[in-house]
Amino acid sequence: MKLSIFCGVRSAKTFQHSAQPRRFLSDRCSTASEMEFGSSLPGEQNSPDDAPLSVLNDGIKRVNGTAKEETTRSVADEKGTRGPHILMVFIPSPGHAPMFVQLLYLLRHHRNVKVTVVSGGPVLAEIVKLHERGDFNDLDMHFESLFGPPPLYTKDPKFPVQAALASAQMETEFQGVKNRLIEDKDSVGAPTSLISDHLLWWTKDTAKELGIPWYTLSTAPTWFTLYEFEIVLRRGRDLDLNDLAQKFEKVNVSGIVDGRVDDIPQRFLEFPEFYANLTHYSLRATGLLINSAFEVEGSAGSLATIIQLVDQRKKTDPGTPLEDTKVLPIGPMLQMSGFGELSKLNYEPNEALQWLDTQEPGTVLYVALVSFGDVLKDVIPQLASGLEESGVPFLWIFKGQTIEHLLPEGFRERIQGRGFIETGSTSQASILLHPATGGFLTDCSWIAMLESLCAGVPMITWPLSVEQPMNARFATDIQKVGVLVRDGPTEDYSTTVTKEDVSGAVKRLMVSEDPEVKELKRNTLELKQLLSQTAGEGGSSYVTLRNFITDLLTM
Repeated sequence: MKLSIFCGVRSAKTFQHSAQPRRFLSDRCSTASEMEFGSSLPGEQNSPDDAPLSVLNDGIKRVNGTAKEETTRSVADEKGTRGPHILMVFIPSPGHAPMFVQLLYLLRHHRNVKVTVVSGGPVLAEIVKLHERGDFNDLDMHFESLFGPPPLYTKDPKFPVQAALASAQMETEFQGVKNRLIEDKDSVGAPTSLISDHLLWWTKDTAKELGIPWYTLSTAPTWFTLYEFEIVLRRGRDLDLNDLAQKFEKVNVSGIVDGRVDDIPQRFLEFPEFYANLTHYSLRATGLLINSAFEVEGSAGSLATIIQLVDQRKKTDPGTPLEDTKVLPIGPMLQMSGFGELSKLNYEPNEALQWLDTQEPGTVLYVALVSFGDVLKDVIPQLASGLEESGVPFLWIFKGQTIEHLLPEGFRERIQGRGFIETGSTSQASILLHPATGGFLTDCSWIAMLESLCAGVPMITWPLSVEQPMNARFATDIQKVGVLVRDGPTEDYSTTVTKEDVSGAVKRLMVSEDPEVKELKRNTLELKQLLSQTAGEGGSSYVTLRNFITDLLTM
Protein backbone atom coordinates (compact mmCIF):
# COMPACT_ATOMS: atom_id res chain seq x y z
CA MET A 1 0.00 0.00 0.00
CA LYS A 2 1.39 3.40 -0.94
CA LEU A 3 0.52 6.72 0.58
CA SER A 4 1.44 10.17 -0.67
CA ILE A 5 1.62 13.02 1.79
CA PHE A 6 1.95 16.61 0.64
CA CYS A 7 2.86 19.29 3.17
CA GLY A 8 1.94 22.80 2.15
CA VAL A 9 2.89 23.29 -1.48
CA ARG A 10 6.13 21.35 -1.34
CA SER A 11 6.80 18.50 -3.73
CA ALA A 12 5.14 15.17 -3.16
CA LYS A 13 6.95 12.38 -1.39
CA THR A 14 5.80 8.80 -1.29
CA PHE A 15 6.57 6.06 1.17
CA GLN A 16 5.78 2.35 1.31
CA HIS A 17 3.97 0.96 4.34
CA SER A 18 4.80 -2.42 5.74
CA ALA A 19 2.06 -4.99 5.49
CA GLN A 20 -0.38 -4.84 8.39
CA PRO A 21 -3.52 -6.79 9.22
CA ARG A 22 -6.50 -4.86 7.93
CA ARG A 23 -9.20 -3.82 10.34
CA PHE A 24 -12.24 -2.25 8.84
CA LEU A 25 -14.56 0.35 10.30
CA SER A 26 -17.58 -1.82 9.55
CA ASP A 27 -16.20 -4.34 12.03
CA ARG A 28 -15.61 -1.80 14.74
CA CYS A 29 -17.93 1.17 14.74
CA SER A 30 -20.83 2.68 12.91
CA THR A 31 -19.71 6.08 11.81
CA ALA A 32 -16.69 8.00 10.76
CA SER A 33 -17.40 10.39 13.60
CA GLU A 34 -16.48 7.52 15.92
CA MET A 35 -12.92 7.77 14.64
CA GLU A 36 -12.54 10.28 17.48
CA PHE A 37 -10.62 12.94 15.56
CA GLY A 38 -7.91 14.27 17.81
CA SER A 39 -7.79 11.16 20.02
CA SER A 40 -6.68 7.56 19.73
CA LEU A 41 -8.34 5.05 17.49
CA PRO A 42 -10.75 2.56 19.05
CA GLY A 43 -8.79 -0.08 20.88
CA GLU A 44 -5.73 2.13 21.25
CA GLN A 45 -4.61 4.11 24.28
CA ASN A 46 -3.25 7.65 24.26
CA SER A 47 0.02 8.09 26.07
CA PRO A 48 0.61 11.40 27.85
CA ASP A 49 3.00 12.46 25.12
CA ASP A 50 0.89 11.22 22.22
CA ALA A 51 -0.11 14.07 19.90
CA PRO A 52 -2.29 13.49 16.83
CA LEU A 53 -0.05 15.61 14.60
CA SER A 54 2.78 13.18 15.21
CA VAL A 55 1.02 10.80 12.84
CA LEU A 56 1.77 13.09 9.90
CA ASN A 57 5.27 13.85 11.14
CA ASP A 58 6.07 10.16 11.58
CA GLY A 59 4.68 9.45 8.14
CA ILE A 60 6.96 12.01 6.57
CA LYS A 61 9.94 10.54 8.45
CA ARG A 62 9.17 7.18 6.86
CA VAL A 63 9.75 8.62 3.39
CA ASN A 64 12.23 6.39 1.60
CA GLY A 65 15.79 7.69 1.68
CA THR A 66 16.20 10.61 -0.68
CA ALA A 67 13.82 13.35 -1.71
CA LYS A 68 12.96 11.71 -5.03
CA GLU A 69 9.50 12.63 -6.25
CA GLU A 70 7.57 9.39 -6.47
CA THR A 71 3.81 9.41 -6.93
CA THR A 72 1.28 6.65 -6.55
CA ARG A 73 -0.35 5.79 -9.86
CA SER A 74 -3.60 3.95 -10.41
CA VAL A 75 -4.07 1.21 -13.00
CA ALA A 76 -5.96 3.71 -15.12
CA ASP A 77 -2.96 6.05 -15.13
CA GLU A 78 -0.63 3.25 -16.18
CA LYS A 79 -2.85 2.57 -19.17
CA GLY A 80 -2.63 6.22 -20.16
CA THR A 81 -6.30 6.93 -19.61
CA ARG A 82 -7.90 9.36 -17.22
CA GLY A 83 -9.47 7.45 -14.35
CA PRO A 84 -11.68 9.01 -11.68
CA HIS A 85 -9.75 11.34 -9.37
CA ILE A 86 -11.82 12.92 -6.61
CA LEU A 87 -10.51 16.01 -4.84
CA MET A 88 -11.89 16.56 -1.31
CA VAL A 89 -11.31 19.86 0.51
CA PHE A 90 -12.66 20.52 4.00
CA ILE A 91 -12.12 22.47 7.20
CA PRO A 92 -9.84 20.63 9.68
CA SER A 93 -12.57 20.37 12.29
CA PRO A 94 -13.88 17.23 14.04
CA GLY A 95 -17.40 18.33 13.16
CA HIS A 96 -16.72 18.63 9.43
CA ALA A 97 -14.55 15.60 8.67
CA PRO A 98 -16.89 12.63 9.37
CA MET A 99 -19.07 12.87 6.27
CA PHE A 100 -16.02 13.08 4.02
CA VAL A 101 -14.63 9.99 5.72
CA GLN A 102 -17.97 8.25 5.14
CA LEU A 103 -17.57 8.91 1.42
CA LEU A 104 -14.09 7.36 1.54
CA TYR A 105 -15.57 4.21 3.04
CA LEU A 106 -18.08 4.02 0.22
CA LEU A 107 -15.44 4.61 -2.45
CA ARG A 108 -13.15 1.90 -1.05
CA HIS A 109 -15.23 -0.76 -2.81
CA HIS A 110 -14.35 0.61 -6.25
CA ARG A 111 -11.07 -0.09 -8.00
CA ASN A 112 -8.85 2.33 -9.89
CA VAL A 113 -10.10 5.36 -7.95
CA LYS A 114 -7.75 8.11 -6.83
CA VAL A 115 -8.68 10.47 -3.99
CA THR A 116 -6.77 13.53 -2.83
CA VAL A 117 -7.76 14.79 0.62
CA VAL A 118 -6.93 18.41 1.44
CA SER A 119 -7.26 19.40 5.10
CA GLY A 120 -4.85 19.65 8.02
CA GLY A 121 -4.01 19.20 11.67
CA PRO A 122 -5.16 16.36 13.93
CA VAL A 123 -8.18 15.70 11.72
CA LEU A 124 -6.04 14.81 8.73
CA ALA A 125 -3.68 12.86 10.98
CA GLU A 126 -6.56 10.61 12.05
CA ILE A 127 -7.58 9.98 8.45
CA VAL A 128 -3.99 9.03 7.64
CA LYS A 129 -4.14 6.56 10.55
CA LEU A 130 -7.25 4.97 9.08
CA HIS A 131 -5.58 4.62 5.71
CA GLU A 132 -2.41 3.17 7.19
CA ARG A 133 -4.30 0.42 8.97
CA GLY A 134 -6.12 -0.52 5.75
CA ASP A 135 -9.59 0.88 6.31
CA PHE A 136 -9.90 2.28 2.80
CA ASN A 137 -8.82 -0.91 1.04
CA ASP A 138 -6.84 -0.15 -2.10
CA LEU A 139 -7.95 3.43 -2.71
CA ASP A 140 -5.09 5.37 -4.29
CA MET A 141 -4.98 8.09 -1.64
CA HIS A 142 -3.00 11.31 -1.43
CA PHE A 143 -3.05 13.80 1.42
CA GLU A 144 -2.41 17.53 1.36
CA SER A 145 -1.45 18.63 4.88
CA LEU A 146 -2.19 22.20 4.05
CA PHE A 147 -4.30 24.21 6.44
CA GLY A 148 -2.65 25.55 9.55
CA PRO A 149 -4.58 26.37 12.72
CA PRO A 150 -7.27 28.79 11.53
CA PRO A 151 -8.70 31.60 13.69
CA LEU A 152 -11.56 29.33 14.63
CA TYR A 153 -12.31 30.16 18.21
CA THR A 154 -14.08 33.21 19.57
CA LYS A 155 -15.31 34.16 23.03
CA ASP A 156 -18.90 34.01 21.86
CA PRO A 157 -20.38 30.79 23.34
CA LYS A 158 -23.23 30.93 20.83
CA PHE A 159 -20.82 30.83 17.87
CA PRO A 160 -17.36 29.71 19.00
CA VAL A 161 -16.19 28.74 15.50
CA GLN A 162 -15.49 31.74 13.27
CA ALA A 163 -16.31 30.25 9.89
CA ALA A 164 -15.80 33.40 7.81
CA LEU A 165 -12.26 34.09 9.05
CA ALA A 166 -11.28 30.42 8.91
CA SER A 167 -12.56 30.13 5.34
CA ALA A 168 -10.70 33.25 4.24
CA GLN A 169 -7.42 32.03 5.72
CA MET A 170 -7.82 28.64 4.08
CA GLU A 171 -8.49 30.26 0.72
CA THR A 172 -5.09 31.94 0.95
CA GLU A 173 -3.35 28.73 2.02
CA PHE A 174 -5.02 26.79 -0.78
CA GLN A 175 -3.72 29.09 -3.51
CA GLY A 176 -0.49 27.15 -4.09
CA VAL A 177 -2.32 23.86 -4.48
CA LYS A 178 -4.83 25.50 -6.80
CA ASN A 179 -2.07 26.85 -9.04
CA ARG A 180 -0.38 23.46 -9.21
CA LEU A 181 -3.65 21.73 -10.09
CA ILE A 182 -4.39 24.20 -12.86
CA GLU A 183 -0.89 23.80 -14.30
CA ASP A 184 -1.43 20.03 -14.47
CA LYS A 185 -5.09 20.07 -15.49
CA ASP A 186 -4.43 18.45 -18.88
CA SER A 187 -2.30 15.65 -17.48
CA VAL A 188 -3.44 12.09 -17.02
CA GLY A 189 -4.61 11.70 -13.44
CA ALA A 190 -5.85 15.28 -12.98
CA PRO A 191 -8.94 15.66 -10.76
CA THR A 192 -12.24 14.75 -12.39
CA SER A 193 -14.49 16.12 -9.63
CA LEU A 194 -14.25 18.30 -6.52
CA ILE A 195 -16.19 17.91 -3.27
CA SER A 196 -15.77 20.73 -0.78
CA ASP A 197 -16.98 21.71 2.64
CA HIS A 198 -19.91 23.98 1.93
CA LEU A 199 -18.24 26.80 3.88
CA LEU A 200 -15.35 26.79 1.38
CA TRP A 201 -17.40 28.36 -1.41
CA TRP A 202 -14.27 29.72 -3.11
CA THR A 203 -13.26 26.22 -4.27
CA LYS A 204 -15.78 26.75 -7.09
CA ASP A 205 -13.07 28.75 -8.91
CA THR A 206 -10.74 25.75 -8.85
CA ALA A 207 -13.45 23.47 -10.22
CA LYS A 208 -14.31 25.99 -12.92
CA GLU A 209 -10.72 26.37 -14.10
CA LEU A 210 -10.23 22.61 -14.08
CA GLY A 211 -13.47 22.16 -15.98
CA ILE A 212 -14.83 19.61 -13.50
CA PRO A 213 -18.06 19.24 -11.48
CA TRP A 214 -18.17 20.93 -8.07
CA TYR A 215 -20.19 19.52 -5.18
CA THR A 216 -20.65 21.16 -1.79
CA LEU A 217 -21.21 19.03 1.29
CA SER A 218 -23.11 20.54 4.20
CA THR A 219 -22.32 19.03 7.58
CA ALA A 220 -25.03 21.13 9.24
CA PRO A 221 -28.74 20.33 9.43
CA THR A 222 -30.93 21.65 6.64
CA TRP A 223 -32.56 24.43 8.66
CA PHE A 224 -29.14 25.90 9.47
CA THR A 225 -28.42 25.99 5.76
CA LEU A 226 -31.71 27.82 5.32
CA TYR A 227 -30.54 30.39 7.86
CA GLU A 228 -27.64 31.01 5.53
CA PHE A 229 -29.84 31.04 2.44
CA GLU A 230 -32.82 32.96 3.76
CA ILE A 231 -32.66 34.58 7.18
CA VAL A 232 -29.23 36.18 6.91
CA LEU A 233 -29.71 37.44 3.38
CA ARG A 234 -33.25 38.70 3.77
CA ARG A 235 -33.22 40.00 7.33
CA GLY A 236 -29.68 39.85 8.62
CA ARG A 237 -28.92 43.54 8.55
CA ASP A 238 -32.24 44.34 10.22
CA LEU A 239 -31.77 42.06 13.22
CA ASP A 240 -30.43 43.42 16.48
CA LEU A 241 -29.77 40.71 19.01
CA ASN A 242 -29.18 43.33 21.69
CA ASP A 243 -32.85 44.26 21.43
CA LEU A 244 -34.48 42.12 24.12
CA ALA A 245 -37.90 42.37 22.49
CA GLN A 246 -36.46 41.17 19.20
CA LYS A 247 -34.54 38.33 20.84
CA PHE A 248 -37.78 36.43 21.42
CA GLU A 249 -39.36 37.32 18.09
CA LYS A 250 -40.31 34.18 16.20
CA VAL A 251 -38.68 33.44 12.87
CA ASN A 252 -40.28 31.26 10.25
CA VAL A 253 -37.86 28.62 9.07
CA SER A 254 -39.41 25.77 7.16
CA GLY A 255 -39.65 22.66 9.30
CA ILE A 256 -39.20 24.50 12.61
CA VAL A 257 -41.93 25.95 14.77
CA ASP A 258 -41.32 28.52 17.50
CA GLY A 259 -37.86 29.33 16.24
CA ARG A 260 -36.64 32.59 17.80
CA VAL A 261 -34.30 35.33 16.71
CA ASP A 262 -32.20 34.48 19.76
CA ASP A 263 -31.47 31.09 18.23
CA ILE A 264 -29.42 32.85 15.56
CA PRO A 265 -25.83 33.32 16.79
CA GLN A 266 -24.78 36.97 16.75
CA ARG A 267 -21.70 36.28 14.65
CA PHE A 268 -23.87 34.65 12.05
CA LEU A 269 -25.12 38.15 11.24
CA GLU A 270 -21.79 39.94 11.31
CA PHE A 271 -20.45 38.66 8.00
CA PRO A 272 -23.29 39.13 5.49
CA GLU A 273 -20.88 39.25 2.54
CA PHE A 274 -19.42 35.86 3.42
CA TYR A 275 -22.84 34.23 3.65
CA ALA A 276 -24.02 36.05 0.53
CA ASN A 277 -21.11 34.51 -1.40
CA LEU A 278 -21.74 31.13 0.19
CA THR A 279 -25.38 31.22 -0.85
CA HIS A 280 -24.75 32.59 -4.34
CA TYR A 281 -22.21 29.96 -5.28
CA SER A 282 -23.75 27.03 -3.41
CA LEU A 283 -26.91 27.50 -5.43
CA ARG A 284 -24.78 27.20 -8.55
CA ALA A 285 -22.87 24.05 -7.63
CA THR A 286 -23.28 20.81 -9.54
CA GLY A 287 -24.85 19.37 -6.42
CA LEU A 288 -25.67 20.19 -2.80
CA LEU A 289 -25.00 17.18 -0.57
CA ILE A 290 -27.16 17.38 2.56
CA ASN A 291 -27.08 15.08 5.58
CA SER A 292 -30.85 14.73 5.87
CA ALA A 293 -33.81 13.03 4.19
CA PHE A 294 -37.45 13.72 3.36
CA GLU A 295 -38.46 10.93 5.70
CA VAL A 296 -36.89 12.87 8.57
CA GLU A 297 -38.18 16.34 7.77
CA GLY A 298 -41.50 15.79 6.02
CA SER A 299 -42.93 17.50 2.95
CA ALA A 300 -42.97 20.95 4.61
CA GLY A 301 -39.45 20.80 6.00
CA SER A 302 -36.32 22.80 5.23
CA LEU A 303 -35.11 20.23 2.71
CA ALA A 304 -38.20 20.71 0.57
CA THR A 305 -37.77 24.48 0.85
CA ILE A 306 -34.17 24.36 -0.37
CA ILE A 307 -35.24 22.32 -3.37
CA GLN A 308 -37.95 24.88 -4.10
CA LEU A 309 -35.41 27.67 -3.71
CA VAL A 310 -33.08 26.04 -6.24
CA ASP A 311 -35.98 25.49 -8.65
CA GLN A 312 -37.02 29.13 -8.33
CA ARG A 313 -33.49 30.30 -9.06
CA LYS A 314 -33.40 28.08 -12.14
CA LYS A 315 -36.43 29.91 -13.50
CA THR A 316 -35.13 33.38 -12.72
CA ASP A 317 -31.51 32.75 -13.73
CA PRO A 318 -31.66 30.55 -16.86
CA GLY A 319 -28.65 29.73 -18.97
CA THR A 320 -26.26 29.44 -16.02
CA PRO A 321 -24.77 26.34 -14.37
CA LEU A 322 -27.60 26.72 -11.89
CA GLU A 323 -29.95 24.92 -14.24
CA ASP A 324 -28.04 21.71 -13.55
CA THR A 325 -27.85 22.09 -9.76
CA LYS A 326 -29.11 19.07 -7.86
CA VAL A 327 -30.10 18.87 -4.21
CA LEU A 328 -28.88 15.50 -2.95
CA PRO A 329 -30.25 14.42 0.45
CA ILE A 330 -27.99 11.55 1.50
CA GLY A 331 -28.64 11.39 5.24
CA PRO A 332 -28.32 9.96 7.69
CA MET A 333 -24.69 9.35 6.80
CA LEU A 334 -24.38 6.80 9.55
CA GLN A 335 -25.95 3.53 8.58
CA MET A 336 -25.44 2.86 4.86
CA SER A 337 -24.10 -0.54 3.91
CA GLY A 338 -20.51 -0.10 2.89
CA PHE A 339 -19.19 1.29 6.15
CA GLY A 340 -21.12 -0.75 8.70
CA GLU A 341 -24.65 -0.90 10.04
CA LEU A 342 -25.53 0.12 13.58
CA SER A 343 -27.28 -3.17 14.25
CA LYS A 344 -24.44 -5.44 13.10
CA LEU A 345 -21.36 -4.37 14.97
CA ASN A 346 -18.90 -5.97 17.33
CA TYR A 347 -17.11 -3.64 19.73
CA GLU A 348 -13.91 -4.28 21.60
CA PRO A 349 -14.62 -4.38 25.35
CA ASN A 350 -13.39 -1.55 27.55
CA GLU A 351 -14.11 -0.31 31.04
CA ALA A 352 -17.05 1.88 30.05
CA LEU A 353 -18.84 -0.89 28.15
CA GLN A 354 -18.03 -3.40 30.87
CA TRP A 355 -19.58 -1.04 33.41
CA LEU A 356 -22.69 -0.76 31.23
CA ASP A 357 -22.89 -4.56 31.23
CA THR A 358 -23.50 -4.44 35.00
CA GLN A 359 -26.49 -2.08 34.73
CA GLU A 360 -30.16 -2.88 34.24
CA PRO A 361 -31.66 -2.41 30.74
CA GLY A 362 -32.73 1.13 29.91
CA THR A 363 -31.62 2.62 33.24
CA VAL A 364 -28.44 4.50 32.30
CA LEU A 365 -28.25 8.08 31.04
CA TYR A 366 -25.41 8.64 28.58
CA VAL A 367 -23.92 12.14 28.94
CA ALA A 368 -21.73 13.83 26.31
CA LEU A 369 -21.32 17.58 25.86
CA VAL A 370 -18.72 19.00 23.50
CA SER A 371 -17.88 22.67 23.32
CA PHE A 372 -15.06 25.16 22.90
CA GLY A 373 -13.30 27.79 24.95
CA ASP A 374 -14.62 28.71 28.38
CA VAL A 375 -18.18 27.45 27.96
CA LEU A 376 -17.71 24.21 29.89
CA LYS A 377 -16.32 25.87 33.01
CA ASP A 378 -19.85 27.12 33.71
CA VAL A 379 -21.58 23.94 32.56
CA ILE A 380 -19.61 21.19 34.32
CA PRO A 381 -20.31 22.07 37.99
CA GLN A 382 -24.07 22.35 37.43
CA LEU A 383 -24.16 19.21 35.30
CA ALA A 384 -22.23 17.16 37.85
CA SER A 385 -24.35 18.34 40.77
CA GLY A 386 -27.56 17.73 38.83
CA LEU A 387 -26.54 14.20 37.89
CA GLU A 388 -25.68 13.46 41.50
CA GLU A 389 -28.96 14.90 42.77
CA SER A 390 -31.05 12.93 40.24
CA GLY A 391 -30.10 9.53 41.66
CA VAL A 392 -30.07 8.08 38.12
CA PRO A 393 -27.18 5.87 36.89
CA PHE A 394 -25.10 7.68 34.28
CA LEU A 395 -22.15 7.21 31.95
CA TRP A 396 -20.35 10.50 31.31
CA ILE A 397 -17.84 10.60 28.47
CA PHE A 398 -15.34 13.39 27.88
CA LYS A 399 -13.26 13.21 24.73
CA GLY A 400 -9.68 14.06 25.55
CA GLN A 401 -10.54 16.76 28.09
CA THR A 402 -9.57 17.19 31.72
CA ILE A 403 -12.49 18.15 33.95
CA GLU A 404 -11.27 17.08 37.38
CA HIS A 405 -10.72 20.68 38.52
CA LEU A 406 -14.31 21.55 37.56
CA LEU A 407 -16.04 18.73 39.45
CA PRO A 408 -17.53 19.38 42.91
CA GLU A 409 -15.25 18.26 45.73
CA GLY A 410 -15.81 14.61 46.59
CA PHE A 411 -18.05 14.06 43.55
CA ARG A 412 -16.37 10.89 42.31
CA GLU A 413 -16.53 9.26 45.71
CA ARG A 414 -20.22 10.07 46.18
CA ILE A 415 -21.31 8.66 42.81
CA GLN A 416 -19.12 5.55 43.06
CA GLY A 417 -20.96 2.58 41.52
CA ARG A 418 -23.86 4.68 40.20
CA GLY A 419 -21.89 6.87 37.83
CA PHE A 420 -18.99 6.21 35.49
CA ILE A 421 -16.78 8.97 34.04
CA GLU A 422 -14.38 8.32 31.17
CA THR A 423 -12.05 10.63 29.29
CA GLY A 424 -11.10 8.02 26.69
CA SER A 425 -12.44 7.23 23.24
CA THR A 426 -15.28 4.74 23.69
CA SER A 427 -17.39 4.61 20.56
CA GLN A 428 -20.52 6.73 20.97
CA ALA A 429 -22.51 4.32 18.82
CA SER A 430 -21.53 1.40 21.04
CA ILE A 431 -22.86 3.27 24.08
CA LEU A 432 -26.11 4.34 22.44
CA LEU A 433 -26.74 0.80 21.22
CA HIS A 434 -26.05 -0.84 24.57
CA PRO A 435 -29.23 -2.30 26.17
CA ALA A 436 -28.51 -0.46 29.43
CA THR A 437 -28.64 2.97 27.77
CA GLY A 438 -32.05 4.57 28.18
CA GLY A 439 -31.36 8.24 27.47
CA PHE A 440 -28.82 10.66 26.03
CA LEU A 441 -27.99 14.10 27.45
CA THR A 442 -26.55 15.85 24.40
CA ASP A 443 -25.46 19.28 23.19
CA CYS A 444 -27.48 18.59 20.02
CA SER A 445 -24.79 18.50 17.39
CA TRP A 446 -26.47 17.18 14.25
CA ILE A 447 -24.29 14.07 14.02
CA ALA A 448 -24.90 13.18 17.68
CA MET A 449 -28.65 13.60 17.24
CA LEU A 450 -28.70 11.36 14.17
CA GLU A 451 -26.74 8.69 16.02
CA SER A 452 -29.15 8.84 18.93
CA LEU A 453 -32.17 8.57 16.64
CA CYS A 454 -30.65 5.70 14.66
CA ALA A 455 -30.12 3.87 17.96
CA GLY A 456 -33.66 4.65 19.18
CA VAL A 457 -32.50 6.56 22.28
CA PRO A 458 -34.53 9.61 23.48
CA MET A 459 -32.67 12.78 24.39
CA ILE A 460 -32.29 15.51 26.96
CA THR A 461 -31.27 18.53 24.89
CA TRP A 462 -28.75 21.04 26.23
CA PRO A 463 -27.78 23.19 23.21
CA LEU A 464 -24.63 25.25 23.66
CA SER A 465 -23.64 26.82 20.35
CA VAL A 466 -24.07 27.39 16.61
CA GLU A 467 -27.06 25.50 15.17
CA GLN A 468 -27.68 23.48 18.33
CA PRO A 469 -30.64 25.56 19.65
CA MET A 470 -32.59 24.90 16.45
CA ASN A 471 -31.56 21.25 16.52
CA ALA A 472 -32.96 21.06 20.04
CA ARG A 473 -36.26 22.57 18.89
CA PHE A 474 -36.43 20.03 16.09
CA ALA A 475 -35.97 17.21 18.61
CA THR A 476 -38.40 18.52 21.22
CA ASP A 477 -41.02 20.45 19.23
CA ILE A 478 -41.15 18.79 15.80
CA GLN A 479 -40.19 15.15 16.14
CA LYS A 480 -40.94 15.05 19.88
CA VAL A 481 -38.08 12.71 20.70
CA GLY A 482 -36.54 14.65 23.57
CA VAL A 483 -37.01 17.07 26.46
CA LEU A 484 -35.22 20.38 27.01
CA VAL A 485 -32.85 20.50 29.96
CA ARG A 486 -34.78 23.61 30.95
CA ASP A 487 -38.07 24.93 29.63
CA GLY A 488 -38.11 28.27 27.88
CA PRO A 489 -35.74 30.11 25.52
CA THR A 490 -32.30 28.64 24.88
CA GLU A 491 -30.59 31.97 25.52
CA ASP A 492 -27.41 31.58 27.57
CA TYR A 493 -27.93 27.89 28.28
CA SER A 494 -24.22 27.70 29.06
CA THR A 495 -24.57 29.98 32.09
CA THR A 496 -28.20 29.83 33.27
CA VAL A 497 -28.95 26.10 33.54
CA THR A 498 -28.89 25.04 37.19
CA LYS A 499 -28.34 21.72 38.92
CA GLU A 500 -32.07 21.67 39.68
CA ASP A 501 -32.81 21.99 35.95
CA VAL A 502 -30.48 19.09 35.19
CA SER A 503 -31.82 16.87 37.95
CA GLY A 504 -35.43 17.56 36.98
CA ALA A 505 -34.88 16.82 33.29
CA VAL A 506 -32.97 13.62 34.05
CA LYS A 507 -35.64 12.28 36.40
CA ARG A 508 -38.40 13.24 33.98
CA LEU A 509 -36.87 11.32 31.09
CA MET A 510 -35.46 8.36 32.97
CA VAL A 511 -37.84 7.52 35.83
CA SER A 512 -41.11 9.45 35.53
CA GLU A 513 -44.40 8.04 34.31
CA ASP A 514 -45.17 11.24 32.41
CA PRO A 515 -47.45 10.36 29.43
CA GLU A 516 -45.56 12.83 27.23
CA VAL A 517 -42.29 11.07 28.01
CA LYS A 518 -43.81 7.70 27.16
CA GLU A 519 -44.97 9.17 23.86
CA LEU A 520 -41.57 10.60 22.98
CA LYS A 521 -39.96 7.22 23.65
CA ARG A 522 -42.42 5.64 21.21
CA ASN A 523 -41.69 8.39 18.71
CA THR A 524 -37.97 7.72 19.00
CA LEU A 525 -38.38 4.03 18.18
CA GLU A 526 -40.65 4.82 15.25
CA LEU A 527 -38.16 7.33 13.85
CA LYS A 528 -35.36 4.79 14.28
CA GLN A 529 -37.28 2.40 12.04
CA LEU A 530 -37.95 5.14 9.49
CA LEU A 531 -34.30 6.15 9.36
CA SER A 532 -33.28 2.54 8.91
CA GLN A 533 -35.58 2.25 5.92
CA THR A 534 -34.34 5.55 4.48
CA ALA A 535 -30.70 4.52 4.69
CA GLY A 536 -31.26 0.87 3.84
CA GLU A 537 -31.17 -0.70 0.42
CA GLY A 538 -33.88 0.83 -1.75
CA GLY A 539 -34.44 3.77 0.62
CA SER A 540 -34.40 7.32 -0.74
CA SER A 541 -31.03 8.29 0.74
CA TYR A 542 -29.49 4.96 -0.24
CA VAL A 543 -30.52 5.43 -3.86
CA THR A 544 -29.44 9.09 -3.97
CA LEU A 545 -26.03 8.30 -2.50
CA ARG A 546 -25.40 5.35 -4.81
CA ASN A 547 -26.36 7.41 -7.85
CA PHE A 548 -24.02 10.17 -6.70
CA ILE A 549 -21.12 7.72 -6.31
CA THR A 550 -21.84 6.34 -9.78
CA ASP A 551 -21.74 9.86 -11.22
CA LEU A 552 -18.38 10.52 -9.54
CA LEU A 553 -16.86 7.39 -11.03
CA THR A 554 -18.08 7.99 -14.58
CA MET A 555 -17.04 11.63 -14.99
